[in-house]
Amino acid sequence: MSVRDDLKGVLVGCGFMGGMHAQVYRSLPGVSLVAAVDGMVSESKKKLEGFGFDIPVYATLAEAISTEELDFVDVCLPTDLHRDSAIEAIEAGKALFCEKPLTLTLQEADAIIAAAESKGTSAQVGHCIRFWPEYAALMDFHESGKGGGLLSLSLVRRSGRPGYGVGDWLNDENRSGGAALDLHIHDTDFVLALLGEPDHVSSRTTEDFSGPSHIFSQMTFGNTLVNLEGGWNYPKEWGFQMAFQAVYEDAVIDYDSQNGKGLLITEGSGAAKELAVAKPEAGTSSSGEGNISDLGGYYNQLLYFTDCLKKGEAPRKATLRDGRASLQLCLKEIALGKLANNPAGV
Repeated sequence: MSVRDDLKGVLVGCGFMGGMHAQVYRSLPGVSLVAAVDGMVSESKKKLEGFGFDIPVYATLAEAISTEELDFVDVCLPTDLHRDSAIEAIEAGKALFCEKPLTLTLQEADAIIAAAESKGTSAQVGHCIRFWPEYAALMDFHESGKGGGLLSLSLVRRSGRPGYGVGDWLNDENRSGGAALDLHIHDTDFVLALLGEPDHVSSRTTEDFSGPSHIFSQMTFGNTLVNLEGGWNYPKEWGFQMAFQAVYEDAVIDYDSQNGKGLLITEGSGAAKELAVAKPEAGTSSSGEGNISDLGGYYNQLLYFTDCLKKGEAPRKATLRDGRASLQLCLKEIALGKLANNPAGV
């Protein structure tokens, strides 16, 4: 791919996440969203116009690729559709951004990776929590070593049941993988980025019509204990929460999206104080869809992706192989949870 000062991209999928990405592209420097792809052409055209875009919407990615001058393809489709569109973009010689989880199965992930590596494609997976301001600040603090050794880490991600996916695809385990694979994988990926592969994993899940709707996992990394909880079997009115507590030898770092207190640090016998967090001027979503409106993490990840493309570099964060590793660990959590629920396999 030739390096361009003004990158041109196509958005594939104009649902909730596609809308979040579209709103980010309005403010990314040197990046133009020039087209979109969605089977619901007229509805998507109207939605994008509401975000200030006057761009063509094609029914297929093939049409967009053959008509438009494109540098990258941003895939925001339901997870069961990721593989085919990702490989189509790769084979057309376009850089790829693919929403998380990368795929539903390791076989599908391997197919994308094989295609990308054979073509030398620049690609990134939408594991946005690596780029979320508060989580990125925790990563920086951890790498600084200022708090001493990490004793324990607890991560929570909970939501009301999603009702915003076209065709209710999020509540279909065969399309989304359920809450464990679609929602909880954010924290699985973050733990991998922070600590690497765990020494031991144990999990329990609750199941309903949508698949694994709530998951509790415990992982060990040497002397560090990590607890993770994720689920979307709450009433819609309950809202959304993402939170963590990192207990170090000399400090405790706390964040809870529901309490409005920001990122807090407690050191020694002192009171908790707020840590400064660098946040982009990305604003919030105006669509009213989904379980979150903050655009900050999405902005940071797409800024990183497009900056890499401008420099002619392949992204080194949230790579396809990172996406596969997170998928593999999350699938292991789900399998262990189901086994624990039904040890006899009956």
